Amino acid sequence: MANIKLFSSRSKKRKHRTAGKTALIILVIIIVGLLALVLSLGFYVSSLDTVFPNVWADGIKLSGMTLQEATEALITEGYESNAEDVSATVSFPDGESFTIYGDDVGFSLNAEEAALAAFEFGRGGSFFENEITFLRAYFNRTDLRDVSKANFDDTIVLEMVAFHTKKFNDALIDGAYDINDHSIVIVVGTGIMPAKEESVYDLTVLTLFKAFEEQAHLSAQYVPTASTDNDVDLHALLNYISVEPVSAEYDRATFSATQSSPGRTFDMEKAQTMLDRAAEGERVVIPLLTVPPERTTEELDELLFRDVIAEGSTRITGSSNRVNNINIASEAIHETLLNPGDVFSFNEVVGQRTAARGYREAGAYVSGMLVDEVGGGICQVSSTIYYCVLRTSLEVVERRPHGMTVAYLPLGQDATVSWGSKDFRFKNNTDYPIRIEAIVQSGNITVKLIGTKLDDTYIEIDHVTLEVTPIQVIRREDESVPQGQTKVFTEGMTGYIVEVFKSLFDGEGNLIERWSIGKSTYNVQDRVILIPPELPPETDPPPTDEPPTDEPPTDEPPTDEPPTDEPPTDEPPTDEPPTDEPPTDEPPTDEPPVDPSDEPPDP
Repeated sequence: MANIKLFSSRSKKRKHRTAGKTALIILVIIIVGLLALVLSLGFYVSSLDTVFPNVWADGIKLSGMTLQEATEALITEGYESNAEDVSATVSFPDGESFTIYGDDVGFSLNAEEAALAAFEFGRGGSFFENEITFLRAYFNRTDLRDVSKANFDDTIVLEMVAFHTKKFNDALIDGAYDINDHSIVIVVGTGIMPAKEESVYDLTVLTLFKAFEEQAHLSAQYVPTASTDNDVDLHALLNYISVEPVSAEYDRATFSATQSSPGRTFDMEKAQTMLDRAAEGERVVIPLLTVPPERTTEELDELLFRDVIAEGSTRITGSSNRVNNINIASEAIHETLLNPGDVFSFNEVVGQRTAARGYREAGAYVSGMLVDEVGGGICQVSSTIYYCVLRTSLEVVERRPHGMTVAYLPLGQDATVSWGSKDFRFKNNTDYPIRIEAIVQSGNITVKLIGTKLDDTYIEIDHVTLEVTPIQVIRREDESVPQGQTKVFTEGMTGYIVEVFKSLFDGEGNLIERWSIGKSTYNVQDRVILIPPELPPETDPPPTDEPPTDEPPTDEPPTDEPPTDEPPTDEPPTDEPPTDEPPTDEPPTDEPPVDPSDEPPDP
């Protein structure tokens, strides 16, 4: 019997152990299954390339869509034009109001940005956090709002708030206080409640964002708060009566000064003290102060075209045609005005030199030769202007020396021009306008640069001769020259290379600075004298084969004398040089010389 009981007890224990193991196995299986399910779902969420379930963007369902599909869906639903249906209207107690629309402040919605925000929802956490977000989204709707509001621009809000707040306050102040040209009269205790610009701004922005959220047109009423400074808002009062002074400025269109005007204000600290000390009902007179402009119209007008900043004159020689050309070019330049920053171009101002415009043929350098050309001689005008520019701080933009020296200016101080290829240009790099005067009178051309000089410094020009190429005298046979005569083909000019220097002095003549402005090269021109070709020597004629005549010889001796041994009377040309002497090798002087009347004209 005891054996039977023992067996039953052991059997029951076995059954309990088996059940426990089974339960444990089942629990492990469940846990493993759940873990597998969690991991599987997590991997699924991680690999998902669409928007999570139940995700909306500003009221548009995007769940289950790829990024591209979500973008297209938003565009189709008119998402990017939704800002046109958003506005905020703010009204003041007197009926003054203004309205700002969503697209005015940058509420221009972007479908791609909104789609990206929806797609990235739930993907910014860890593996398990993203999985939990996915499960929550599956059972609960997620509506993403204001996903494109980051581009809010309050520029127009600030402008409109400032304008309409001032307009409201000005109307209040105008009716509450006695304001004249000299003072403001305030009766203490009868103050006003002006609008605060900061409060109006806050109300406007709040209403705009709320309207955007609701995709609606919303309105708000601004109610001013009472002032605590004796019911007088001095800041609003100052904002109303103050006028900024207006300084005169240079008008580039009219080449004159604009109209200046004084400003108006009052002393805030003194005004507040007066109000604090006044009893209720007492009249307080706040004096207005005049603020002068920094520079008046009269002061600026006195500066404009006040000074001759440079002047130069050169003697005109040569033919009447050359004088005519210089006259026409000078008239075209006379009274030319240059604003600060403008560049003067000789070719642009003078124009093309043609016979139709009155120009005539006169001497000009062409390929190293002095030939007659339409417009010849006008380089004296450009050179005289350059002579003046050198003596200022004006910036030379383009300049070339002549191919050979000219007699009317020192070496290195000339400027050649040619239509379509060579120009003379300089820039007005000063702060004031410049007028160019060019007048031909009494055989001279005089140029003046008139502007504004702000100090007593002055500039002098000198040059250093680096190289001299002397003239060679060349005799060349020419069949057009009669026997016994000579003809000067080219007079000849010495060649030079010079370096030009500027020296800046103060008003007392002390040297401040000296610097090189570059080199000028002038080609040599040899003196060419044309002579007739040498005649060949004379010879006796050969004997003829004619038969003798039939006439009998006379007894008279022949009248023809035998030939002498003297040479023929026509003498060959001598080897002596012509009487025309070659020009000297001396360079032009530093003072503009006067051309002698018998010299050929300079171009």
